[in-house]
Amino acid sequence: MKEYVLVVDDEQSLRQVLELFFKKEGFEVDTASSLDEAEAAIAANAYDLVLTDLRMKHPDDGLKVLRAAVQKNPWTQVIVLTAYATVETAKEAIRYGAYDYLTKPFDNANLRKLVRAALARKEDDAGRRKALRESVRGTSAYEGIVGRSEAILGVFELIDRVAPTDANVMILGESGTGKELVAAALHARSPRKEFPFVPINCAAIPENLIESELFGHVRGAFTGAVQTKKGLFETAHRGTLFLDEVGELPQPMQSKLLRSLQERTFRRVGGNEDISIDIRIVCASKRDLQREMVEGRFRDDLYFRLNVIQVIVPPLRDRREDIPALAAHFAEKFAGKHGKPIVRIDGEAMRALLAYDFPGNVRELENLLERATIMETKNVISVGSLPPNVTKIVGSDSVPPDEYQESFPREGVFLDTEMDRVEKIHLLKALEKTGGNRTEAAKLLNISLRSLRYRLQKHGID
Repeated sequence: MKEYVLVVDDEQSLRQVLELFFKKEGFEVDTASSLDEAEAAIAANAYDLVLTDLRMKHPDDGLKVLRAAVQKNPWTQVIVLTAYATVETAKEAIRYGAYDYLTKPFDNANLRKLVRAALARKEDDAGRRKALRESVRGTSAYEGIVGRSEAILGVFELIDRVAPTDANVMILGESGTGKELVAAALHARSPRKEFPFVPINCAAIPENLIESELFGHVRGAFTGAVQTKKGLFETAHRGTLFLDEVGELPQPMQSKLLRSLQERTFRRVGGNEDISIDIRIVCASKRDLQREMVEGRFRDDLYFRLNVIQVIVPPLRDRREDIPALAAHFAEKFAGKHGKPIVRIDGEAMRALLAYDFPGNVRELENLLERATIMETKNVISVGSLPPNVTKIVGSDSVPPDEYQESFPREGVFLDTEMDRVEKIHLLKALEKTGGNRTEAAKLLNISLRSLRYRLQKHGID
């Protein structure tokens, strides 16, 4: 199958030269002349390679193209073009996940060599992706995060791609979805894993203490500062600092945080010495920070500094197929903690859990299973051990019966494996019905031609 490339450059002549080069090399090529066009193309298609100029209308347009490409498909390879001798921004792009950079002017031989190397890494990444999925299917867990649905597998794949880079990451999601677990997984999969992972809940610290908590203070800086104290920035040196609920930071603290991130230095409260730091920032928020920016409560320059890569953790209601594995995991955990002989969850109780919307997400499910484990008098968790707000919807026709029972150890058919099997059957039937015409097969399946090609490639269908 042909490989697909997106060329992004606001210089028409260079765009045309690159388009011709890739077509002669046997690629299918799309082009974009601006960040907006590039983001629209990336949203609609699955590219093997994106080649983007770093500086277009705005100096950071190329980095934004990189971010959009990685967000859409963690395995897309990105090469950046730069005309600047210092290439500092290009090196920054590599830290953010680009494969490599190419300085302008360039010759076709160097470009050809770089493209082939990037696509060879994509093949290696495909092997890692397969291994990741097989590992999760076998254990139902990834760095302590339980799940095997497509929604959560997408999060795992993004973590796997982004973790080795130095890009700051913003994790978004509702309360209780497991944002801190995602942050810890990013750290555990990164080159910084031997150094501290330091979490801080910005909403839990009084406004007058947050600066001291982050940056530390010197002796005598304020009443009660009887000795010099390290802050969390210093504690996290060479590791990862996780700023949970970063949207709760007061504006004066936002300004100081931005300065520290830009200059990679900070000062303790009451001190006059700049201290250098080497940390990666991962932050999380349940607030809509874009709305906070519009309404003037969150600095836009800090937002863009923190939001290099965005990981969106899906709510539990959008990955219901993970509920049996999560419920079994929590039941096993609390059976051990409370000394209860629980061996499984019965079908009626599981139907109730599957039908419930879980406004509190995974944290609510965890609390429900601890309650059920404590309340249960037998060795099987029954519907009577669940609270009334969950059990009132048992009997809904929308939830299938006892095939959702989950026992210890967990066994049976994995839903994502079954979904892959069914998808492959539909693809083959559509191709058979259309005599192998992919355009007609895509129309028959109500998907785009590029989406069809991506799925065929995923299943190894020539």
